[in-house]
Amino acid sequence: MSINILLVDDHKIMRDGIKAIITESGEYTVVAEASDGVEALDFLAENDIDIIVMDINMPNLDGVECTRAIKKRSAETKVLAMSMYVDEQHIVNMLKAGANGYISKDAGKKVLLEALEAINNGEAYHGSEITKVIMSEFSKTKEEKMRENPISFLTSREKDVLKLIVEEKSNYEIADQLHISIRTVDAHRRNLLQKTGVKNAVGLTKFALKHGI
Repeated sequence: MSINILLVDDHKIMRDGIKAIITESGEYTVVAEASDGVEALDFLAENDIDIIVMDINMPNLDGVECTRAIKKRSAETKVLAMSMYVDEQHIVNMLKAGANGYISKDAGKKVLLEALEAINNGEAYHGSEITKVIMSEFSKTKEEKMRENPISFLTSREKDVLKLIVEEKSNYEIADQLHISIRTVDAHRRNLLQKTGVKNAVGLTKFALKHGI
């Protein structure tokens, strides 16, 4: 029996290319297409699909949020992420959202069909490019990861304190507004300086503005 597939990509020319490869194999049938996550969820609300081939960067609802919504609704629905982006952040975000596999759009016909077969058999699949990124990420020390993306290491409370530092609030004002002790504010300041690698409040303000906090 043919395996049903939903293609989700905001570029029709890309959907056409993927559809041609999948259809030619004879094992799969592209039963529907969607140009963004909203269209995909609307279709899935009334139809069952075996595998969804999902782009990441799309208007209205991107691939990460769409995958998260799909998995919340049905953990058994399989999702193959297929994107031009093979950087660590995009890969990690999609895998955390529940994607069963991730391949590059440059991977080619052979890899696409291998990925579909693996996912259909209940296995995870990552193209060689993706595996290198994942292994590279695992081999990094905490210090290296912190230098590359210090924002990800800040707690929500540290971000709250940082926002108030940017507003030039004193420790007493921060403590009062967040309902914490002065000692706790001092501890958060020390942690912020250590994690961001800056020396003072001016450095923290520059850091916050640079990262959109």
